[in-house]
Amino acid sequence: MADRTSKTPILSNDLAGGLLFIAVAALGLWLLRDIRLGTSMRMGPGYLPTALCWILLVVGGAMVARSFFVADAPLERWYWRPLAFVLASLLVFAYGIEHLGLVATIIAMAAVAALASAEARWLEVGIAALALAAFSAGLFVKALGLPISIWPRFLVF
Repeated sequence: MADRTSKTPILSNDLAGGLLFIAVAALGLWLLRDIRLGTSMRMGPGYLPTALCWILLVVGGAMVARSFFVADAPLERWYWRPLAFVLASLLVFAYGIEHLGLVATIIAMAAVAALASAEARWLEVGIAALALAAFSAGLFVKALGLPISIWPRFLVF
């Protein structure tokens, strides 16, 4: 009898990713349970998020099923620094968009996200942040007309 544990990982990348997708999709479907769906012709606010959750659920299920039939690399060690700083950048965006305005929030978010890597070059991060802020302001505020403050409340131009 062959020792199967030495060749087959306990938790493969496909299995872990599939379970994560299923968990996120289930959480999304649960949170969206009271949101109006609408129809294909008159979509409600929950139509697209619910559809995306179902797609994510199917993809996660396919990944889990695939993990039982195809050998995959074992799940690697997690690195906490990138995870912490990318999540922190999302929190910066969530808080800052209302208080700091779009431009300052995107620049701050890019700076915090850049801390996730020790190899980030700050000149490149700054250029990318400015370009992203300008593009976002042009697209979301000017072109689409979304009611988002571009500048902080204390700076009124």
